[in-house]
Amino acid sequence: MMVLGFIGGTGPEGRGLALRFAMAGHRVLLGSREAERAREAVEKIAARRAGLDIAGVLNEQVAREAEWALVTVPYAAQRPTLEALRPLLAGKTVIDVVAPVVFENGVPRAVAVEEGSAAQQAQALLPDSQVVAAFQNVSAHDLLQPERPIDGDVIVCSDHPGPKAKVMALAEEIRGVRAVDGGALENARYVEDLTALLLNINRVYKGRSMVRITGI
Repeated sequence: MMVLGFIGGTGPEGRGLALRFAMAGHRVLLGSREAERAREAVEKIAARRAGLDIAGVLNEQVAREAEWALVTVPYAAQRPTLEALRPLLAGKTVIDVVAPVVFENGVPRAVAVEEGSAAQQAQALLPDSQVVAAFQNVSAHDLLQPERPIDGDVIVCSDHPGPKAKVMALAEEIRGVRAVDGGALENARYVEDLTALLLNINRVYKGRSMVRITGI
């Protein structure tokens, strides 16, 4: 079992993944810029499943104490957040869950990232960390239903084969998830852009679509 930390983990995706990994037996640190927001997020998780090993802390404590850190901040906050935490994340595996999406009149749209993807930006900002892109397409709503299996694949991209394999194994600790090797980190741009597409599909069908790869 590991100590998994969430940088900016108070939103639905961060809380959902924190819930599932705590259910799998890991110790979870749920981070925020504000201690009170972190504690409130932990209380929301406890209301869905009591007795889990989750603590609400500041992002700095997450970066310092977690063995692996998951970045679940909004894209606009990623650069300043990671720049501030760079020294504390050196030598660690950092799982980037960020999908660069904005809403224009309620319609989701993918944002172009100069580095190619949010995950590539994270690796550029954290040259001494091993960045792995994963979990961008998983429904936060479903993650937050503790008894619901996740009917979808998690595509994992990284330039670091060892950490990528371990993150794939971590993903499959969530019931129903199959991890798919998406290749190098440069491929994360395609996975991130799919998030905007899935959100638009959800608007049309009023559903919670996810990705399933066939033929492999």
